[in-house]
Amino acid sequence: MSRKRIEAPPLTERSQYRRISQKSVDELNQTLHARINSMVGLDEQLTSKIRQLQSASLTPKDLSSISLSLQDMVSTLQKVSYNEIMYNQLVRENEKLKNDQSYLKAQLFKFNSLIQKMQKEHSVLLEKIRQQEMDINNLNKRLIAEQKINEETSKKLRRSEQRVQIILESNITLQKDQLKNNLIEALSENEHIKKDAIQKQKDYQKLQMTNNALNQKLQRLNNRFYISGKAQNEEEFIDQEKMVITFTEIPKNFVFRHVFQNQECKQFIQSALEFSTEDFILHINQLNQESKKMQLTWLFNHMVNYREFSLAHNHFIIKLGQLIQLTNFDEMYSFITTLSSFFKVSHMYLWLRDFQTGFFINMCDGKQRKIMCTKGAFRDSLESRESVNKLTAHKHMMYQSDKGEDVFQDNTYIFPVITDQALPAGVIEFSHPTHSNNYSDIQYFASILGLFVKLTIQKIDEEIHQKFLLKQIDILQTEFLKLMKANDKFHFCELVKVIQNKILQLSTSEIVFVEDNSLWKYSNQNIKKLENIAGVCGQVAISQSPAYFANISKELNYNEIIDMYSIAPIFIYPIVHKNKTHAIIQLSLTNKQIDKYRFKDPLISLTQISNQARLFCDYVTTAYINRFL
Repeated sequence: MSRKRIEAPPLTERSQYRRISQKSVDELNQTLHARINSMVGLDEQLTSKIRQLQSASLTPKDLSSISLSLQDMVSTLQKVSYNEIMYNQLVRENEKLKNDQSYLKAQLFKFNSLIQKMQKEHSVLLEKIRQQEMDINNLNKRLIAEQKINEETSKKLRRSEQRVQIILESNITLQKDQLKNNLIEALSENEHIKKDAIQKQKDYQKLQMTNNALNQKLQRLNNRFYISGKAQNEEEFIDQEKMVITFTEIPKNFVFRHVFQNQECKQFIQSALEFSTEDFILHINQLNQESKKMQLTWLFNHMVNYREFSLAHNHFIIKLGQLIQLTNFDEMYSFITTLSSFFKVSHMYLWLRDFQTGFFINMCDGKQRKIMCTKGAFRDSLESRESVNKLTAHKHMMYQSDKGEDVFQDNTYIFPVITDQALPAGVIEFSHPTHSNNYSDIQYFASILGLFVKLTIQKIDEEIHQKFLLKQIDILQTEFLKLMKANDKFHFCELVKVIQNKILQLSTSEIVFVEDNSLWKYSNQNIKKLENIAGVCGQVAISQSPAYFANISKELNYNEIIDMYSIAPIFIYPIVHKNKTHAIIQLSLTNKQIDKYRFKDPLISLTQISNQARLFCDYVTTAYINRFL
């Protein structure tokens, strides 16, 4: 009854995750079926044993046999349960393998179709490339043919030019005397015509002066005739919009120029100033009572307002004297703001242009304000270089803030500050007059103020520049002595870079030497050499005059071996001695080095000796000539 125990194979991680083929699955199925069939015989044996135990008594030997049989049964049942589990696992893995196999077949089919598609596209592209190569070959053939035709044409043109030159030279020698005679005759006729034209111009001017004098006399006579024939009433004289004068009293805020809004009043004042005493008394006595009263009122208002106007002029002259004594732009900003009480406006500002950023700057109560004048009334005034009158209740676009926001204002008068430079230096803003009848005062006094602001700006800027220039000269004179002690040209170049760092800070410099019809320079302790006079430096060496290049790398003759590369502007200065160029200074510039003047044109200022870049080059040139030549 006892059987040999069959031990189950030990489970390992490798066996648990190993893929089993279909053949292994079939073999395992056969083994499981054989063991299950053997279990049927064991059940029968177990049943007979149980019956024997029920019918007879058991001996120790039988008990041991039964115990062994039970143990075999337990182990067999354990193996069967383990094999069933493995069987189910193998079945699941088999299904998974089948699914993976079908998925891989689908992917393989997809990749095959994609490969076929790409092969077709590849063949199409190859065909296009062949066609393009054929087109390129055809174009090259045409180009070669056209070049041959152009060469033949150029040869024909040269022959024609030579023939024309020969013909012209022969014709010039024949016609030279004739042209001389014709020119002499033409010059003599031209002199006679000039004399006649000058005489006619003088006669015309005399007639024009006589005509003007007669027209003035005729106008005065017509005015007198018109005044004597018409009596103007009170309503016709009064300015109904501004109500500047009345017949009973003189307003406190009356302004002299408003009298002349009335044409008849203008004509009377002009005539009265030309009358002698007897003519004036005779004229007044000829008027009726109403006209006499009206004209005397006009004359009285004229004298009163002339006195007020003179006082305002004197006060304004004192203010201008204070303006011209200012020493910096911050004082100027605050001073212009204090003039608002004189101009009778709520506020007025001075906006000065910053030529490096393009903004217009004003200082008010210690705070800096920036605006952009790319559009609006400020831009119109700057472009036209004339004042812009927006003294109306309607709001107009004035300028943009530094954030690009549009600013609208009403009742504003803008006056540009025009200097000697290409662009206006700034604008003066008059906002919200406190009196409705002083508009003409603002325009009149603003024109005078603009002139003195221009002079003050130029004075302050010149003082700032001169102080800066003196500091630069002190440094250059100190460093000049070091340049004179240079051991050789390499040492000289190193000392120049030291000076350049002190004077120009962010700039870079190089010196190119001209020797034996060639150019060379030191670059990182090595020597770069060009065997001929070429490049932008070569052009400057030939012309023997300084040059300024905003973007040197885009120049047609730029040579990367000798010419300095920089995205910043380049100033090239030749060292000339006895009509011969011995070396060339290349200097890159920032906006600060282009010119220290706030209101100068950079390209023009580089030609002036006051510019710090030009001054630096002059000192280096003098040191080089005295040390090596």
